[in-house]
Amino acid sequence: MTTRRFRAAAVQTLAKLGDYDHNIALATAYVEEAVRQGAELIVFPECMDTGYLFDSPEHCRALAETVPDGPFVSALAALSRRHGVHIASGITEWDPVRRKLFNSGVLFDRSGALACHYHKQFLATHDRNWFAFGELGCPVVDTDLGRIGLLICFDGRIPEIFRSMALQGAEVIVDMANFFTMDQADLWGPARCYENGVWLVAATKAGHERSIYYPGGSMIVDPGGRVLSKVPYDTHGLAIADVDPGLAGEKRIYARNDRIADRRPETYSLMTVPYARTPVAALAETPLIPARATAKVAAVQMHAAGDIGADAVFDMVGHAAKLGVKVITLPEYALSPSWLPDGAQAAALADRRADLTGRAAEIAAAYDCLIALPTVERTAAGLAPTTILIGPGGREIGVYRKTHLTAEERDWAVAGDEYPVFDTPFGRIGVMAGYDALFPETSRCLAIAGADVILWPASLREPFERELIAIPRAEDNRVAVVLANRTDCPHPGGSLVVPPTGFPLWDINAVAPRDLRNGAVMPRHLDLAVCRQKQMIPGVDMFANRLVDTYAAIVAA
Repeated sequence: MTTRRFRAAAVQTLAKLGDYDHNIALATAYVEEAVRQGAELIVFPECMDTGYLFDSPEHCRALAETVPDGPFVSALAALSRRHGVHIASGITEWDPVRRKLFNSGVLFDRSGALACHYHKQFLATHDRNWFAFGELGCPVVDTDLGRIGLLICFDGRIPEIFRSMALQGAEVIVDMANFFTMDQADLWGPARCYENGVWLVAATKAGHERSIYYPGGSMIVDPGGRVLSKVPYDTHGLAIADVDPGLAGEKRIYARNDRIADRRPETYSLMTVPYARTPVAALAETPLIPARATAKVAAVQMHAAGDIGADAVFDMVGHAAKLGVKVITLPEYALSPSWLPDGAQAAALADRRADLTGRAAEIAAAYDCLIALPTVERTAAGLAPTTILIGPGGREIGVYRKTHLTAEERDWAVAGDEYPVFDTPFGRIGVMAGYDALFPETSRCLAIAGADVILWPASLREPFERELIAIPRAEDNRVAVVLANRTDCPHPGGSLVVPPTGFPLWDINAVAPRDLRNGAVMPRHLDLAVCRQKQMIPGVDMFANRLVDTYAAIVAA
């Protein structure tokens, strides 16, 4: 490995269906231009050798090439060797040993040797017309540019794939894509970089291939989720940027926390359970009664601060309940005057548990609703940041103890080690509190356990927590996410409810501008049947299509 900087290029172009000569000439021209601009890693889109939308499996088989001696891959190897650069591309592959067609990716090193070979794992509906699910896992390889992992297009929508590569020390992820929608580039690429602290070099097509429209979105993203270079939509060209692999070794967040070291792999075992044995699989086949499968949920952006005390907070909760909200979420440590309580403040909050839950119970009983009360409680092991769910009749439904603690919380708190999902009259509800949301494993475990709604009481510290995390946590898992944020934290306000299918626009600041008022209520009506339906598009199930045997790194100590 090395930590020296290098220049990368992501190519945005359009392959010609079935025309190897054209596609080799196109690749040659782009490699020469990228080399002229100093690039040492050059990335091409998905199925760049043959095009993508075949007539039939037989048509795909007739066009597919073998690795490493097919015409396109041989040309790439020769270009790598001639120019002394690394080249990655998506290809259509026939594997004569497995007797299968794969949507594959290859990476050639400076000598023209095959450095990495990858099969697409998360197949779109049309992929499955001809391709088999990948059988090469989540490979990461050492190169003189750093540790590089490969993935293809929709793979980026499964958080486990990126995560598995990051946990193997990947510094740069190469994405060979055919993006169909702009959110895949504009949101998911930066989100995966931000949550894993890795580089992304993503190349996709632009233009029309039969019935497919490729908008583009080729880009290079740094480990903080910032887009450094991007090819404009509906154009062809290169995204060029200098990459420093060493930055991927810096996983710090919030100054004293670490987005990899703070993981809790011993709590993620559900992520490697075969789909058929998971609660989410059972629920997918469980009928719902439409008239009873709706719920009105809300983030109540209200917390104690300054002159605002517990009375005002509970008054606002009561007002929301009067308007018919059935699931109410408050921000993190809502009844504490500090967004980041110290040990003494946490102990004082724990001492008020009976009083605070009693007041919430009165409202829940009066209006037949559920209230999520983020607070602190005393346990045998010590003080625990806890969200208490109080339901109709004022009954305590259950508690969630925060699993991922900030450095400041670790000074006084003990962490939980479970991700419970609670059956309620308003759907199956789970909780991720504050820092928990930075770890995709939290929401993934809750969704696999059958959550319809995930409540997120928060004290956000960084803009990207809202801008890059909120929508993917909902859409990745096909759940509603209710974010209730304080207004006195470093990144205040902006509470909202994200539906399980996201928004028409992927820019959260455009579709839901931040409201900074302490006292704002953000409601949304949910159809729980939509929360149970886990298909991104027909046949592409966000859980059934996961290849859990490739996720060993996620649960390894």
